[in-house]
Parts: sequence; C-alpha cells; structure tokens
Amino acid sequence: SRKFRSNWSQGDKDTTKEVTIIRRGHTPARWTREEVVTPPLPGHAATSSLMATPMDFKTYVDQACRAAEEFVSIYYDTMDKRRQALTRLYLDKATLIWNGNIVSGLDALNNFFDMLPSSEFQVNMLDCQPVHEQATQSQTTILVVTSGTVKFDGNKQHYFNQNFLLTAQSTPNNTVWKIASDCFRFQDWASS
Repeated sequence: SRKFRSNWSQGDKDTTKEVTIIRRGHTPARWTREEVVTPPLPGHAATSSLMATPMDFKTYVDQACRAAEEFVSIYYDTMDKRRQALTRLYLDKATLIWNGNIVSGLDALNNFFDMLPSSEFQVNMLDCQPVHEQATQSQTTILVVTSGTVKFDGNKQHYFNQNFLLTAQSTPNNTVWKIASDCFRFQDWASS
C-alpha cells in the first residue's frame, strides 16, 4: 500500500487527511499487475451519459476516485519495479509529454521508458475528477493529477507533477482504464 495526503470535497465540507490506498466502500475494484480494472460503470455503458442526474454524477465521481487510487498505486509501482510492462497501461495511440518532449504511440513509449534510469517515486498528492462527456465525445474519461518526489538512478531527487487522462474501456463484466494522455514535469525551482 502507498500513503499520500489527499484533499477532496465531501458534500458541504472539504477534507484533508493522510490516506493509505485501500479499496474504499462499494464494490471493491480488482486489478491485475498491469491494468486498472473496476466493476462496470453503474447502470451505464462507457459511452452513455453518466452526468444526466445528480445521483448519477455522484456515483460517477465515486467510481472515478476509486479508479484513480488504484491507477496511481499500479502506475508508480510498475514504473519503479516492472517498467517493461508500463505501456500496457496506455492506449495504442497515447501521448506522453515529458518535460515538454512529446512521445506518441506504444513503440515510442517503450523506447522512451527503456532509456530512463531506474526510479523511486513517492506520491504525496492525488486528485481526480471526471471529465465532462461534452469535452470527450461521450467517452468516459477522468483526469488524475499527482505530485511528489522522484529519484532517478545517478541523479538528484526532483519534485514532479504528473497529469493523466484515463479513458474507460468497458465490457459487460468490468471497466479497464487506459492512459490516453500523460504529462510529466519536474517542479524544481531554478537555482540562482
């Protein structure tokens, strides 16, 4: 399990607390070593309207939060320990922007991740939200934002910020979340 500080809104109150990623409430999510798999989206296909009623939206937000927590745990564990499997989390035509450099497609992503030194990521913050279907052509999508520290072998520790757009690939039995877009940036202040 991973610990991180999490800020989110629950109804009329804002909550900040330290969280250990453990599946929260409802139907527990399942995951394999290289996939984020959750139960089917409640009462909807991945391409139908999830934002039609307030209850639907709350259910959608809860699903997004559970998927994001699972995703963050799996992504950084895979990045640190099983990097050769990392591209299984990406769509075939996914795009990564790494400190301003664009990498597109699974072959290019594989080559890029192979070139990176081994890493130790520590996630200190996680936030997520559903992306409105009008912005994603009715594709169920969530935005996941993380920040923390990373140390690549042979380099000093850096602060980082990373944003992911995850899309739902649904079947009648489950939903597999894949990365459509990934933007990574070091957040260190320049020395004067």
